[in-house]
Amino acid sequence: MFLRKKSVMGFLSLIFLISLFSGYQSVSASCGPPLIEAHWVEANLAKLTPVYVGFVGDDDKKKYDARHIPGSAYLAMGDLMGVVGSRDKAKFAELMGKLGISSESHVIMYSTPAANPFVPGAYWIMKYFGHSNVSILNGSLDKWEADGYGTDGNPVKITPATYHAAPGNNKIIADGEYILKNLKNPNVVIIDTRAENEYTGEKDVPYIKAKGHIPGAVNLNFYPTNRGEGGVYKSVEELKAVYEAAGVTKDKEVITYCEGSPRAADTFFVLKEILGYPNVKVYVGSWMEWGNDPKYPVEK
Repeated sequence: MFLRKKSVMGFLSLIFLISLFSGYQSVSASCGPPLIEAHWVEANLAKLTPVYVGFVGDDDKKKYDARHIPGSAYLAMGDLMGVVGSRDKAKFAELMGKLGISSESHVIMYSTPAANPFVPGAYWIMKYFGHSNVSILNGSLDKWEADGYGTDGNPVKITPATYHAAPGNNKIIADGEYILKNLKNPNVVIIDTRAENEYTGEKDVPYIKAKGHIPGAVNLNFYPTNRGEGGVYKSVEELKAVYEAAGVTKDKEVITYCEGSPRAADTFFVLKEILGYPNVKVYVGSWMEWGNDPKYPVEK
């Protein structure tokens, strides 16, 4: 089952890349920060729009149907990928409206397990389309339940909303050509957020021709770097220490990538929203694009 799910992740990444190329904190007094704890959500739930981010297929929808934070909408990540891939703000607005999300909604994103990278992936996409009030529940549904807060399996009646999307924010996105031009730029640092065996090229990925990584990229696997026990994000002090030790400092422009961008979005979230780095971008095409295009150099 685990191997099958990893294969599906790769397939979703491929869909994300194909759709893309076919075609922080700003928090008001009434809102919580980008990373929020279960007790804050529980105390403010009546004013929030919780959204369960599903992985793919029927399995995650069944998990949502069985247990979710009361009042939660269900977002299939594949739907959101298709929308951002077309860079069509009208389609994004339509999807948000169907989920009962307005431009003013404070959206709380979560899933299970806690380390599901599609939650920060969905967060990044909402940021790309200009949604300011969106947060991630620290530790996700697992931590919510561990802290003693209730879930239910009751059907949720969604009241459609009107959503006004902003144009895509190109300050938080990078493409292959931009990276190619900046490979030797000392003011740019590239982070490969994949596992070490992907970075070195030891792992065979059948749908990607090249093995290895973008030249000069530093390897900081998103999960052990960013998360602690139970998928909870590490403290500011811990995160600051590990990134600065790797040469990832606030004075640099930072570009993150993985295979297809969800893991890269987790590191974007950490750097931009938790640590307050001013200039962080996600290479959405990621290794799926770079490793399949012979014009891009590869390092092992």
